[in-house]
Amino acid sequence: MNNRKYVTRLILIILLTNIPAALTLPMFFKVALGWMLGSFASSANLLWLAYNVRVSLVIAPTKSKLSIMKGTYLRLLFLLVYSILILSIIKPNLISFGFGLLAGQIVIYLYEFVSRNLSREN
Repeated sequence: MNNRKYVTRLILIILLTNIPAALTLPMFFKVALGWMLGSFASSANLLWLAYNVRVSLVIAPTKSKLSIMKGTYLRLLFLLVYSILILSIIKPNLISFGFGLLAGQIVIYLYEFVSRNLSREN
């Protein structure tokens, strides 16, 4: 599987987790909103990371180090500013927002665990 299909599949899984959050929005507004806002940021972070990797593979090795550093710090700065703005203006549940931000990592681990266990059975 190529990088684009892999990232698309992970983003789809992350965004599908917003369906239960949207269904529970009337009952648990701050918790569901926190998860949804965090998972959207996690999806954007994963897309940006995949873009940075794709760009750094096609440029010269000397320029790729600088490109990777700039891309990483810019991506993390965006997440920091986004998180500060969301937490100060909208004020969702902090714990669910944090887990939403971790959705990308959680999905990657679970996807790899399931796909490797399924490949062992075949």
